[in-house]
Amino acid sequence: MGSAFLATTILALSGVLAPGFAAVPTGLRTWRATSGHEVEAKALAIARGQVRLEKADGQRLTVPLDKFVDADQALLRKHFGIADAPTPATPAGGRAREGLPPADDLPYPLGETTAEISCGDEFSYFLHLPKSLLKGQRHPVLFVMSPGGGDPRVAQRYLQGAERNRWIVAVSKQSKNGFGGSGNAVLSMIGHVKDTLPVDEGRLYLSGFSGGSRVAFMISQVEKDIAGIIACGAGGEVGSPEQVVYGLCGTNCFNRKDMAHTFKHSVKHEGSLLRYFVALHAWGGAELCDDAITHLNGVFLAANKSKYPDQLADYQARVDELIAGEKRDSPMRAHMWTQFLADQKITTPASEAAHRELAASETSVGYVEGLQKVSEFAQEHFGDSPSSTWRSDPKVSAACRKEAEKYAGLPWSEILNKMAEDAQRF
Repeated sequence: MGSAFLATTILALSGVLAPGFAAVPTGLRTWRATSGHEVEAKALAIARGQVRLEKADGQRLTVPLDKFVDADQALLRKHFGIADAPTPATPAGGRAREGLPPADDLPYPLGETTAEISCGDEFSYFLHLPKSLLKGQRHPVLFVMSPGGGDPRVAQRYLQGAERNRWIVAVSKQSKNGFGGSGNAVLSMIGHVKDTLPVDEGRLYLSGFSGGSRVAFMISQVEKDIAGIIACGAGGEVGSPEQVVYGLCGTNCFNRKDMAHTFKHSVKHEGSLLRYFVALHAWGGAELCDDAITHLNGVFLAANKSKYPDQLADYQARVDELIAGEKRDSPMRAHMWTQFLADQKITTPASEAAHRELAASETSVGYVEGLQKVSEFAQEHFGDSPSSTWRSDPKVSAACRKEAEKYAGLPWSEILNKMAEDAQRF
């Protein structure tokens, strides 16, 4: 059976199978998945919707029951005395029940980043399921690639946004700079996550830093149903004009021209945004990644209101909480989110009231206006060539300093003045 069907992570039997579910194992037979993959194994037990298999060589696998073809599901239910599955309360994108409980029926604990999970081939990944995941729902997934190879720490900067937006985060272990199999490693991870977790296949996203960002763009060309990309520190060619891209780049990153070129010539979706922050060649921090995830989630839900009404209402409530929490200590960020909801036509009474209040501040208004204007400025002055260079162009530097004068007292002034300087050498 292929990697797109089986999870070969070896879980302790006591941690997966609840007491009282023991039964005589089935004989060794060929089990079939709805994806067309097959495996020869004995079924040992079923618990919480997970089937425990043992292959002839003793390798044990845990597979969701609903991944088997109907005939095999029926055989397993009959053998282990499991009642027929109830009609799902919430199909992908359907209306959710009020007060839905946490998704405590998944094969991995909520709120923790797992140990290494095998895809069933030579590739593996790390997984984080937020505590905010809800039972009976299908969830968006963010697949992450690091230029130095993945480990659990790579996921950390995304967890704040993942928790707020109920997104699963998966980090490829093998994808890295200089490894020719990075694309296969990511595709194997995507297939395995789709086949072992309740994911919304219309809401799959990619992210990475530097070479990992380039891999994200490459995968977007292969997997055209990818909804969007969080690109950090390097650009590329998007696979479809429907893919939304949120770009994060250091002011003095040697790829700052490359990023601007990507947004000027490749990215087409009007919901996309390029943000520069004061740094060299660096991955965006937790707040920037939170903004990126929340932005991409909002763009999708705003465009799919009728299909995801309850998910949209949940999103609006969570962004309202974000705005309320930021109004005092970070009013510019709070106003950014009130304006975002207005632009996407998904405001709430609370966000509209906050927007009126925050719009009374010239500083907050200037910050929000600069968010888009600085992106446009960068594309105009840095976006003609995808080359990675560190020397600044004197004419561009002068334009940056002049533009910075418009934003005196705002973060954009420092950002533009930094962009007037040489980039980091490479």
